[in-house]
Amino acid sequence: MPEFNRRDFLKLAGLLPLGLAAPTLHKSFGLQADKKNVIIIVFDAFTAHNISLYGYGRQTTPHIDALAERATVYHNHYAAGNYTTPGTASLLTGTYPWTHRALKPNGQVSAEYTAHNIFSVFKDYYSIAYTHNEWANTLFEQFKENIDMLIPREQLTLFSSDRLVQKVFPNDRDISSVGWIRNIKIQEEGYAYSLFLSRIITALEQKYSAQYRAQFPRGLLPTARADGGFLLEHAVDWIVDQIQAAPAPVFGYFHFLPPHDPYRTPLEFAGRFDNDGYPRDNKPIDILATEQDRARKMGLDTLRQNYDEFILYVDREFKRMFDLLEKSGQLENTILVLTSDHGEMFERGIAMHDTNALYNPVLRIPLLIFEPGVNKRTDVYQPTSAVDLLPTLAHLSGLPSPQWTEGILLPPYLPVNSPAPRSIYAVRAYEAEMTDALTQASIVLVKGRYKLHYYFGYAEIGGGDLIKLFDVQEDPAEMNDLSQSQTDIAREMLQELKASLAKSNAPYL
Repeated sequence: MPEFNRRDFLKLAGLLPLGLAAPTLHKSFGLQADKKNVIIIVFDAFTAHNISLYGYGRQTTPHIDALAERATVYHNHYAAGNYTTPGTASLLTGTYPWTHRALKPNGQVSAEYTAHNIFSVFKDYYSIAYTHNEWANTLFEQFKENIDMLIPREQLTLFSSDRLVQKVFPNDRDISSVGWIRNIKIQEEGYAYSLFLSRIITALEQKYSAQYRAQFPRGLLPTARADGGFLLEHAVDWIVDQIQAAPAPVFGYFHFLPPHDPYRTPLEFAGRFDNDGYPRDNKPIDILATEQDRARKMGLDTLRQNYDEFILYVDREFKRMFDLLEKSGQLENTILVLTSDHGEMFERGIAMHDTNALYNPVLRIPLLIFEPGVNKRTDVYQPTSAVDLLPTLAHLSGLPSPQWTEGILLPPYLPVNSPAPRSIYAVRAYEAEMTDALTQASIVLVKGRYKLHYYFGYAEIGGGDLIKLFDVQEDPAEMNDLSQSQTDIAREMLQELKASLAKSNAPYL
């Protein structure tokens, strides 16, 4: 009989109903059930700037605030990019965007990182992955050889004809979906290519979703294109069930779309912050604010309030997931992580995160790590990076840290704190191809109390470069540019940044 290893068994178990496979078969193959589960929960576009746990003026996360008393809380944790593709790829590979090369929207990592990812590090675990986000799902598809149970995105959405078409044409989901939408879906003008079938299908979809629409006065939550939307509750319930039934140990990576736009919070939270007197944004419009930003119909303060009310939904559902896992006994043997792929901003004439400007609201994200048996809070204030999560979770699980990661162990797990401030980067190169050297990009370097912004190649700055320096310890709002008064610090940090950029560009020149 050919060798039947643990991974072969896990793949076989994935074909069976998990409730049948998990409690019996895995014991026969010694699947290290004593190992701790590792569960990562990513909420998309979740900025630390608008979280009450981190000092925000509105109480947006009352449940997370309370749960934090049992966690290690990171106060200055930075995403490696400011939108889904680079930010998620850095979480999954433990490397910066200029290394993994997932730079463009809906891009993939370079061939090397198809095998070098967090799922390959936890290869002896039963791995489960799900995301509402199409761009994150593109990366999951690239790593699917290392994922035992990759849940199709549309499996946890409400019924729609588009979802049905994607199931019929699983290998051509993008093309089939676009064709279906163009031919069947009724456009804003009230017509569709199909005169009668489009009306019938629309009526069926509306009848199905009617039971949920009353719960969401701003509309149901879409994941992409013309799908039927989703409820975060459904995903939470389904995923908790899978964790409980899967062979131990489990490695789970779950990337939920809220509080990403559109900010369609449930009725329970809609209007919660009406007329609360929260101060308006009075920061000057940034040079990198686009004409689209300036022409936006809905004001930044209204968008920010809608976003804050959407965070309340995230807060409630994370607490509910936590309680379900705790009640089932899973948390007694689970390392649980709460974080995000990037942030969001409502200032300087810029809304959300589709911007070349890398201020803290689009980069500073939450990170909480809950360990089994730990019931006290630890606060970490030194700057940390999303690329640090992979090696830290490997360490906590007794696994070797891969040589290819650019992260280090997060404090307090780092054995000795270095006296020298550590350098942390975030990179946006929205137009760059995977094999391009970066000739137009936004890069920040965070080192100790200072944060250097370096922008180059943009038309707004004449195709040249722009440098800003902030003391984010004394000036967290990044209002006082020190690049002309602290010239030695600015020059030293810029030299370091350019040296790192040159090293990353070298293979692509």
